[in-house]
Amino acid sequence: MIKLAYVINYITNNGPSRVVLDIIKYLNKEKFDISLITLLPENDAEIIDSLQRSGIKIYECKTLSRVKCLQGKCKEFNKIIGDNLFDIIHSHGIIPDILSSRVKISAKKVSTIHNNMFEDYLDSYGYIKSRIFIALHVAALKKLDLCVCCSESVYDAIKRHLANITYIRNGIEPVKVRSVVTREELGVPSSARLFLYAGALNTGKNVVWLIKNFVKYHNNDEYLLVLGQGDRESECHIAADGHVKLLGFQSDPAAYMQISDVYTSASRSEGFSISVLEAISMGLGLLLSDIPSHREIIDICKDTYLGETFAYEDFEDKMGLLRQNSSRLCKDKISAFQKKVLSAQRMSLLYQQKYEMRER
Repeated sequence: MIKLAYVINYITNNGPSRVVLDIIKYLNKEKFDISLITLLPENDAEIIDSLQRSGIKIYECKTLSRVKCLQGKCKEFNKIIGDNLFDIIHSHGIIPDILSSRVKISAKKVSTIHNNMFEDYLDSYGYIKSRIFIALHVAALKKLDLCVCCSESVYDAIKRHLANITYIRNGIEPVKVRSVVTREELGVPSSARLFLYAGALNTGKNVVWLIKNFVKYHNNDEYLLVLGQGDRESECHIAADGHVKLLGFQSDPAAYMQISDVYTSASRSEGFSISVLEAISMGLGLLLSDIPSHREIIDICKDTYLGETFAYEDFEDKMGLLRQNSSRLCKDKISAFQKKVLSAQRMSLLYQQKYEMRER
């Protein structure tokens, strides 16, 4: 069997974790002996328990921090690697990639790049820190055997910096609704066109801008639900009108997707948004900012109308086009596209093929 170890900061219900969990779910368990190594004490205990029950070996580092890892003070991680003769190490994120690049072992080293670091790090850390983190991350990735971008658009952004690079688009399991939410309890008419955003309320996601422009251009029968928390939350409340419902963090966003018509995001940068994939798995149309990863989703769907992408100057026009084409938004066709092209099973199979190539 091929001994395969995934390395991630922590496992929870976020984007990179979902990718790891979905890859694992569909791996051939007769070919792969699977381990998961987490670096930081922020795991979701329920997910860890579920993985252990399914036979996945779990190694939870208890003594590490982000600073220690960057400083090379990572004896606990090194011991886990040294005690196990892994054939492949698959890291996810800047810290796991750096640690993987430093260990001197014969294992093949694979990374998934989950974002466009040139945009995302700048938004998150500012100019000076982002330059440092980009340099550290690219240097680490160059030492690995294979870097897999989560989308073609991320691949296009970083390919000139790395020779050992390819891409596999994120895929997901169809979203399952765990609770019931009604339009009536939210104060939304049953006949209204309902838009939804789910995610962080921060500068990078550009939610304040989205709310302001929705308020400026929405029709009387259009409403926007906003799910999430973040440091721009108070500004979101100030910008909202009676057609915008700020609902805070929700543990079951699929329940709100089920009653919505269109998923919208004005994000400045995305790798390959799990939230957008969840939305199309529920059959929602899309109204998305015109960034490469959003265009990629629209462009790869040749036979079904998914929606529109907007630039800052044409939000009103693109909302108008979406209204004109609303009869073409077919929930069944949209969800069928996700299941066929952007499924977790397809993603996992493509990774498995890369692992097997690494072992030849």
